[in-house]
Amino acid sequence: MGPKFTTILTIAAVATLTWMGAEGASGEPASSPPAMHNIPQSLVLEQQDTLDRLSVLARHHGPVGDVARRYLDLFERHAAREREYILPPLTLLAEWATREVSPDDAWAMAMADRVRADREVIFTEHTQITDAANALLDAGRRTHDQAAIEFAEEAVRDSANDMEIQEPAVLMIGAYLHSRLATAH
Repeated sequence: MGPKFTTILTIAAVATLTWMGAEGASGEPASSPPAMHNIPQSLVLEQQDTLDRLSVLARHHGPVGDVARRYLDLFERHAAREREYILPPLTLLAEWATREVSPDDAWAMAMADRVRADREVIFTEHTQITDAANALLDAGRRTHDQAAIEFAEEAVRDSANDMEIQEPAVLMIGAYLHSRLATAH
């Protein structure tokens, strides 16, 4: 399941939330992080595929390996952040297709609020990841390493997908929950 599938999935999620009437979210940052929650399986597989491919590239000798090792460190740190609080709210989308929002979904508000509060940090990480992907692309071209070239091109698209679709979808989930659960009380 590559970036194209993830893009289609997240576009559908954003469209669904828009159709459901998502409104503005609270700008308050989240307090302490909630308990760990699942993330969509397609995103688990995508992260693992990225980690596996990048790990292989990091074992290369020369410029590709040097750049890939730096990139791997950036990716692992960002992926941990995604697993902690960026991606879990996306699991609610599939659930909401078959049920109404409930107070049990409130855990996702704190995560979405934290995404909103950390937007600058998340943006900086994506900028660094995109820069690393571009450096890997350059190293791959200089050394004629097709695997590095293909990975780097996909990685740039994936980083853009995260910033343009996934993270805004999480913010919309938070806004939707704030509006729906606030009116329930």
